[in-house]
Amino acid sequence: MKKYNVWVIVWVFMISCATLNACNETDEDATASDTAATAEFLKQATAADIFEITAGMMAEDQGDKQKIHSFGQQLVHVHSRTSEALTTLARRKSVQLPEEITVDKKRLINQLEEKEGQEFDQAFTEVQITAHQEAIALYERADKEIQDAEIQGFVDQILPVLKEHLTEIQQVQTEVISK
Repeated sequence: MKKYNVWVIVWVFMISCATLNACNETDEDATASDTAATAEFLKQATAADIFEITAGMMAEDQGDKQKIHSFGQQLVHVHSRTSEALTTLARRKSVQLPEEITVDKKRLINQLEEKEGQEFDQAFTEVQITAHQEAIALYERADKEIQDAEIQGFVDQILPVLKEHLTEIQQVQTEVISK
């Protein structure tokens, strides 16, 4: 009977070790997954900031209406600050950030460069509405998927600002189109 009890204890111990090891691997997978999601978010958010800063500068130079100039200045100011915060976070997380806008955003910039005055204002507002909807979706996805406390804090701070920008540019678009 004693041999049987020893084997049961050994068997239970082995199963426990295997279970603990599997749990540890799951935690490591989750951490690796969170690290990858964090890196991807930081890269995409930085690319969005680069685009917003570039488009904002264009609005200051090419816009027809004062509201477009003002919104452009606001974009440059806010996204320069968020870009700095993203750079700091990326350094802490050892993530290499992009230094240029993406190819699809570069295409939009090229299209905006060809426009002036009222035509620019209308195209700019359309581009900004789409860009802010995309940015909000990116930040909301990060809010759900990423567990990192620093990233969560950043997302919680910036997401309301992006939503405010979207509301603002939608109002500007209504005014620009109606006049």
